Amino acid sequence: MSPVKIAAVADVHSPRFLDDFKNALSNCTPPDLLLFAGDMISHGKAEEYINVLDVVDSELGSGFPIIACFGNEDPVEISDEIQFNIKDRLVFLDEELITLSLTDYQITVVGISSVSSELYEAQSKDIAEIRANFEDRSLRVSKLLQDASKASDLVVLLMHFSPLLENISAEFSWWISKAVEKAPPNLIVHGHVHDSIRTKIKIGSTIIRNVALPATHFVTELLF
Repeated sequence: MSPVKIAAVADVHSPRFLDDFKNALSNCTPPDLLLFAGDMISHGKAEEYINVLDVVDSELGSGFPIIACFGNEDPVEISDEIQFNIKDRLVFLDEELITLSLTDYQITVVGISSVSSELYEAQSKDIAEIRANFEDRSLRVSKLLQDASKASDLVVLLMHFSPLLENISAEFSWWISKAVEKAPPNLIVHGHVHDSIRTKIKIGSTIIRNVALPATHFVTELLF
């Protein structure tokens, strides 16, 4: 099988790190697939997505798909505004999956959004409600991963927040642990953690990569 190249990045917070992103892209070659793991723009400035995509196109071209998930600064609540700006250049996944045929691989990306503002409000009110919400999410994500594993050579879980119990630990958070238990993905791509010392770990058969630009200072490139 011909190798497949995946590039991934998060936390550009455009316009804040847009120049750094452009410089990082200048050291890359066009991938087969580009992943955005959230917070590509700052403070809900949906129009900044135009600048992010312009930089990608100017440095790497447009001959590859881009898959994204929502972060805490580009939340699902502004998805309509973002979609207006990006047109059809990339696909956002919010507890959804997409399967792509790339080189000789069937690759399925399962994307999940960051925690919604409604849940943030609930956090100060009802701990039981929070846990129930995450238990429901873990079941939904588990089902998506099980479906993905049935027909794919490579399964990627794309999310913004770290899936780990703590930022430096080698143990999944309890709800992600439940989600991946029956069908562990080959790769988890996340961002959010700007000051991470370890940006790559492996738990069982799953590789976890923190692709936050402020942590890595480059666009993460992976070959499978």
